[in-house]
Amino acid sequence: MINQKPIVYKKLSELETEGKTKQVCEEGSQDWSKMPCVTYYELDNSEAESADDEEYSSALAIKADAWGKSSSEVSKLAMQVVAKMKELGYKRTLYLDVIDLNSKQKHKTMRFEKEEIL
Repeated sequence: MINQKPIVYKKLSELETEGKTKQVCEEGSQDWSKMPCVTYYELDNSEAESADDEEYSSALAIKADAWGKSSSEVSKLAMQVVAKMKELGYKRTLYLDVIDLNSKQKHKTMRFEKEEIL
């Protein structure tokens, strides 16, 4: 098993350093006054392959979301998230708009997956 969260956080935090977003954090700990922002969390971290009763690769899945005030802002940020996750070897398996009629925030959700040898 691999703890990918610190690696994902470090990579996505580059967007904050580069001035592309005001906040990168685990989902649920975001400060809505800091927009645009990127949230993420681990969806899966399971054994992919094993031999001799030992795990030798893990199946990993990360959900990342881009949040902002306009659709164009969110789409641009989401494409930058995709690029950062690709640098970590993740493949994008989901990319869609999320509609929230009660909020004025725009939101795009993405899912990334990869298998990593331990």
